[in-house]
Amino acid sequence: MIYHLLGDTDVFSAYRGNAIARNVANMMRFDSSRVVVCAASDSTWGYSSDRIVVVPELRISAKIPGKYFLPNWIMGLFFRWVFRSLLARLKENDIIWCHNQPIFCAALEKTVHAKKAKLIYHAHNSVTSYSYRSKFKFFTADALIFVSEALRQETLKFLPKLKNTFAVHNGADETLFYPSAATNLEIKDAPVILFVGRLHPTKGVHVLLKAMKILEARKINAVCKVVGSSAVGGSKSTHYVQSLYANCPSNVHFAPYQSGREIANEYRAADIFCCPSIWQEPFGNINIEAMACGISVVATRVGGIPEIAAEGGVVLVEPNSATELADALQKLVEDKNLRTSIAAEGLKSFRQRFTWSKITSQYRKVVETMYANVTKDVLS
Repeated sequence: MIYHLLGDTDVFSAYRGNAIARNVANMMRFDSSRVVVCAASDSTWGYSSDRIVVVPELRISAKIPGKYFLPNWIMGLFFRWVFRSLLARLKENDIIWCHNQPIFCAALEKTVHAKKAKLIYHAHNSVTSYSYRSKFKFFTADALIFVSEALRQETLKFLPKLKNTFAVHNGADETLFYPSAATNLEIKDAPVILFVGRLHPTKGVHVLLKAMKILEARKINAVCKVVGSSAVGGSKSTHYVQSLYANCPSNVHFAPYQSGREIANEYRAADIFCCPSIWQEPFGNINIEAMACGISVVATRVGGIPEIAAEGGVVLVEPNSATELADALQKLVEDKNLRTSIAAEGLKSFRQRFTWSKITSQYRKVVETMYANVTKDVLS
């Protein structure tokens, strides 16, 4: 069995779940031996109850302030108690696949290996903060997976002694994200530029609004739709969200948080997708979702995004430059043939590189390599 451990605040839900929960749900589609372990869940992913292990005690962990700074032996005792039922059912060659939680690995590693099971750490975000990376000295994972080569290299700068590291990109569900089947699309008053995601400063929505103001001043006929909220599942307004509304030009309008089929339809209804992130985005799932839906993408040259763009489909711009972003958007708005060409490149790249069937085959190779390394160590 493969047990995927989510964080203490992660919800296994198609609507309320974060990107990590969505990734795990898609991984489970291709392997019936995969089980998710989480603090809370609902039925929206459609999996039977035997494939979802809810650990209510994880909610206690979410309420412990500064837990990453507490002595490891204390947190080790605590998390071994939290996961006691899981550890009791663990068998030889089972896998504990821990997502973004080095504190779990530090607590469980000795027990996992004592039972001759395997431990995988899967990094979806940076581990460079001291509180995170300090936990890596307390455990040895059999494999460490990073969602981009950029994230892997960033980690190795801080933790150069890590072994058995792999970069495996995320995927998108091709049964949900696919191009519009319409051959004669309705005539629009103006091309639609779409943003999807959290309304947080790191996502750069304010830069996109500045770019749209520039296009408005240039009298470029385009509209922008911003879909999202300050947190997954919808949430109350923040000062940042309020500032976005206060500085919104007339060619931009906002829509609330959406997920699943609704958000896929938003991609298909748009002409251009924009990802204006200003932080080192570990990967950027939204970009491959847009590519899968057959629309051109403009994104910033940060983190793992250039790896997504490596085989076409994405126009890269520098982060925090409203003028460069406006120039790239204007070029696509005014040249429908260019939009179509870039979108075709992106769709081809997605189908060759980012479907979940291809991504899960890479995970299988990691697992095979992990067991091969163990055998090699025994023989030597």
